[in-house]
Amino acid sequence: MSKAVFLLGIPIWLSIVSGCGYVSKSEYLEHIDTIRIAPIEILDADFSYDNATQRPYDEVIHEKLTQRFNRKWRDGNDSELTMRIQDFDLREQDYGPQGQVEMVRMTLQIEYEFFDRVRNNMIAQSDNYLQVHDYYIVPGRAEPQETREEAERRIVDELIDDLYNQLAEQW
Repeated sequence: MSKAVFLLGIPIWLSIVSGCGYVSKSEYLEHIDTIRIAPIEILDADFSYDNATQRPYDEVIHEKLTQRFNRKWRDGNDSELTMRIQDFDLREQDYGPQGQVEMVRMTLQIEYEFFDRVRNNMIAQSDNYLQVHDYYIVPGRAEPQETREEAERRIVDELIDDLYNQLAEQW
């Protein structure tokens, strides 16, 4: 009986100790203590203002990026993140039985550079990073119905989260 308990206890103990596969990336860029987030450039006029707050998206995105990255680094010049939103696109994605649009795909095409000023090298960059958000414009589907304004706020939040996880934490 005690041997069976012991054998069952080993996998449980290992999963608790190993954290179910999670590995901390605390050593990633440990020489960097600060970050400067440059003003955001938006090249597509169709994505210029947050209609809910009447604030320009360049300010909204800059503020959210700064808040998120300041969880790890404070303001300063050890590193610099620059971002340019090149294109904003809406496309009909899915249709109902009578041919009416039910789902829309929203896409932001981003160019960014994340530069290490301490070691004077590029940490990461992309000329064609795509952030995609599909949303339903009709009720009763797999996901809740969203307005365009709600979808725009969500794609911005998803962009901030994805960039932070990719650049600051390397997940």
